Amino acid sequence: MAVFSKISRAELEEFIKKFNLGTLESFEGIRAGIENTNYFVNTSAGQYVLTIFEKLTYDQASFYLRFMLHLANKKTICPKPILSESSNIIHSLYNKPAALVTRLGGFAIEFPNDNHCFQLGKAVAQTHDNALDFQEKKNNCRGFDWWQTATKDIFDFLTSSQKKLIRLELSQQEKFRYSEKYKSLPKAMIHADLFKDNVLFTSDKKNKVTDSSTEKLSGLIDFYFAGYDCLVYDLAIALNDWAISTKDDTFGSFRELEFTKLIAGYESVRLLSADEKECLPMMLRGAALRFWISRLFDWHKPRDASLISPKNPTQFEVILNKRREECN
Repeated sequence: MAVFSKISRAELEEFIKKFNLGTLESFEGIRAGIENTNYFVNTSAGQYVLTIFEKLTYDQASFYLRFMLHLANKKTICPKPILSESSNIIHSLYNKPAALVTRLGGFAIEFPNDNHCFQLGKAVAQTHDNALDFQEKKNNCRGFDWWQTATKDIFDFLTSSQKKLIRLELSQQEKFRYSEKYKSLPKAMIHADLFKDNVLFTSDKKNKVTDSSTEKLSGLIDFYFAGYDCLVYDLAIALNDWAISTKDDTFGSFRELEFTKLIAGYESVRLLSADEKECLPMMLRGAALRFWISRLFDWHKPRDASLISPKNPTQFEVILNKRREECN
């Protein structure tokens, strides 16, 4: 999320007339992320998030919103798209798709512990369970085909050792994806971007002493990279961010307790199959490669935005090397 499209108060007041949301009280641009324009919007009826989709078509944005609405109507704690008075889920601002969703309370966790990881694992499994009967499908837009295409666009910026590593991992991931074991893995629509900044927690306000054991997961946000893929791949993405060490000397190595608790939380709702457990190491490597490539792309080929904040790609180069070492 970032601010590519600037909106005035008058324009926003006109926009919210489409909804039965009272009058506009305040709004503020959201700095985090790099894909869409986002604003916090407060009205007399409640708190919302306005998203202006900078890359997606109307059909693509509508798909993601229908998926979120499906999940929100079940047990998944996620933003719920707001329908207009004419029952439309997608709208237009600056000739771009736009939508309003409920704003979830809470804050992102910078340094998650085993309690946070257990709750996240449970929430991921609940999302997967709720997604199984979603009748529509959309391939993962940042899946293996995209890895190959995006790599060609960034190769001129890479060192020879980086090129060698990416070529080798792509080759091994391709072989893995042709295997019968991979083809048999359970699939559904997944979030595909469950990093710490896309998960919110609330704390017990009655507890005056800071105690992470009272912090409760309050929602999963930003479903705009969701795609049809292996369920265990979604888990791998989360593990590579939530269960690793962030210390300089051990960065990227798994913290055993957090790793175990995240999987335990997941299996408290949905048990992993033997094949999923066997394939998890390759999924962890694939997840590391995917985010290394995407961060390299955003770093070397940035777009203009008034609050843009691209992320350092080096971290996922380190994480990929760690995951490869663990397979040897």
